[in-house]
Amino acid sequence: MSEKSSLLSEDRYIQKRKNERFAYFLGIFTQFLWALNGLQLKSYQPNFPKSFTTNAVVLWRSIPVMIIGYTLCQYKKLRITPHREVKHIVWFYFRHLGNYFCVLLNITVLSYFRLSTSRVFLGCQPLVIIFLSIIVLNETFYWRYLIGILTCLSGSAMIFLNDKRPQARQTILHDNIYMGLFFAFLFLIFGSFNSIGQKMMTKDKMPADVQNFYLGLYNSIPPFLMCIYERHFAITDIKFILYCMSNGVLFYVANYFTSVCYKYIAISKFLPVTYLNIVFTFLLSIIVLREPIFFTDVIGAFLIIGFQFYNITFPPTRTNLQVKNEKEIFLNDLNNSELENNIIEINRISYDSHSLNNY
Repeated sequence: MSEKSSLLSEDRYIQKRKNERFAYFLGIFTQFLWALNGLQLKSYQPNFPKSFTTNAVVLWRSIPVMIIGYTLCQYKKLRITPHREVKHIVWFYFRHLGNYFCVLLNITVLSYFRLSTSRVFLGCQPLVIIFLSIIVLNETFYWRYLIGILTCLSGSAMIFLNDKRPQARQTILHDNIYMGLFFAFLFLIFGSFNSIGQKMMTKDKMPADVQNFYLGLYNSIPPFLMCIYERHFAITDIKFILYCMSNGVLFYVANYFTSVCYKYIAISKFLPVTYLNIVFTFLLSIIVLREPIFFTDVIGAFLIIGFQFYNITFPPTRTNLQVKNEKEIFLNDLNNSELENNIIEINRISYDSHSLNNY
């Protein structure tokens, strides 16, 4: 290898590490967006009791996702991948059609528990995802990440246990906790497979905007048919429709940023960041919804935040041999044209994010 090629490869490796750090911090911001998304989903039924049905919500929030996805594909001149060319077609349906059931289950779980408690079930999701990512995606597993997941899960459990207290009952719409736990378990399973499906589509080089177009499409068809069956579209309630559509736009942005994160960082390394969704939701539920706060809630939140601070401040320690081997594998892959495109795209995304913050 020439000296010039060696220096270029070295620069690529350094850029790859920078991309991972950028994806990590982008993921933190994305979790705040997901918390806002959950806050909106929680407020549908109390604010629009006459217009609310789960299928009406999913239908109206999916339409802008499909429109924005298709528009951006046309603007960027992205080819919408035909079904026959999808490499992992089963994971394609887990990702896109399965998301419809995720939204339905998400709204249902929110009707049984406090908003902050409902996000705790998402805290259990990485326990399923991390093993699926090892089996399906062949990703490297570090014990440090499992310790982080267990630490954050302990904090999440402390928040969940508060829903057994009578003081928290005022925020529960349905009293059957066991039925709520059943729906939460289904939500956990569907959500985990949906996350792996998203990662598989990214590995198949399906652009995020194409994925979002299919999300909007496959999330619109089932609720449209159900709304016909239920004879309820809530067409006369313009505020309800606009509120649903705004949630769809928020979902699109959060989902797009999540796809970017999965593209540049291993899923097992990114999982601890997802726990910040619980913390952000916990804070929003107190400030906006005036949900009760308990001492164990505070301890649980500190456990989750504490690990995030530790994980950012002190990156995983690896031996010199591990670092050398990882670096050699990367540097030997000189024909990796995908990396070149990733570096160009991440620089563009970094610039766009900087401009957005200035705006």
